[in-house]
Amino acid sequence: MKKKKLIKFDIVHPSEYLEQKKKKWKDLDSISAEEYRNRLIKLRSNYSDFYTYHLNKMEDWEAEEFFLLDDTYLFKIAEELFGKSHALRRFRYGYNKRLKLNPRKWRNYVVDKYIQKFKPDVIFARSQPIPSAFWQRYRKHTLLVARLSARLPHAWHPNDWDLIYTDQPDFRTFFELHGVKTILNDQGFDSRVAGELKAGDNNSDIVFIGGLGTENFLNRTLFLNEVAKELENFKWWGYWWKYGGDGRALKDFPALQKTFHGFTSGLEMFQIYRNSAIVVNDYVDTANGIGFNQRIFEVMGSGGFMLTRDAPNLKDHFPMDLFVTYKNKEDFKEKVSYYLQNSVEREKIAKNAQDFIFENFDYTRIVREFSSDLITELQKKFG
Repeated sequence: MKKKKLIKFDIVHPSEYLEQKKKKWKDLDSISAEEYRNRLIKLRSNYSDFYTYHLNKMEDWEAEEFFLLDDTYLFKIAEELFGKSHALRRFRYGYNKRLKLNPRKWRNYVVDKYIQKFKPDVIFARSQPIPSAFWQRYRKHTLLVARLSARLPHAWHPNDWDLIYTDQPDFRTFFELHGVKTILNDQGFDSRVAGELKAGDNNSDIVFIGGLGTENFLNRTLFLNEVAKELENFKWWGYWWKYGGDGRALKDFPALQKTFHGFTSGLEMFQIYRNSAIVVNDYVDTANGIGFNQRIFEVMGSGGFMLTRDAPNLKDHFPMDLFVTYKNKEDFKEKVSYYLQNSVEREKIAKNAQDFIFENFDYTRIVREFSSDLITELQKKFG
């Protein structure tokens, strides 16, 4: 039986983290596109190969990752497609007199040529900066699938997709009002990652990893700013959202600036979760108080102890012995004080959480359902 082909477009997030890694990699000029792709996958950033790996384990699929927002990756793909001299000329000057390519058009040109070569049955745009109208050129012969759990991307419209996945009920309602089939699918954790982490004793750090800023992150930014003022062992890694908001920068929050430890992602982030005493979780403003973000699964899957903001939906999805919740700052401080002094109880909760995630939210199950959905939709669209 001929395998169905899927190409997943994704990014390493945050991009500053990848730039830090690339400065340390001295062999970038000598490795192939495939070797570089595998190196990016092994970072375990964002969604890594959690979908494509498990699809490739099935007899129905051939799946591949494509990393956008990385000039090195695009350059290597261009070399593979066009040859070294051709790719170098396009990359160095950013345009070509005949094709009039600026850097963005050059990226789209490379993506287009790679899709033509790969001939996918499914294009899965998990997280990408290209306007959704770009993908319409493939709609006649390809199932266009998106997954969205945060803000709506720029120049993105639900009607440009055949199928949309989300973990946000409000998004599903919005997309279905546009007449687009939308499926609520779970976030998860790939149990392979736990085996890639190092064992280590927990320290006494209280940590947060994620985006902050005054647009979409305002409420948790203000909350964590107060936490940073009052808890001397609080640390955070992540990025500051620079777009929109009220114009305030990280320097306008001295407590957060003082406790900021830079960019992290992937395995390094998961290792911080495992080693820290308490991992703080809070939700973006657009979640409307619903607690089901990616961090929940990453912290618990890593074996970390999570203190998360209370949300009405948590009890519907999780036993309540997997983490601890807080309602406000005073409740938060009381929980921190208690669990810092009760490490055995803390570690038991973290172990319960990891076992539960492995059993119920591993990508083996998530991707099996994903595959079934795609096969059904391919049959509906193409027969």
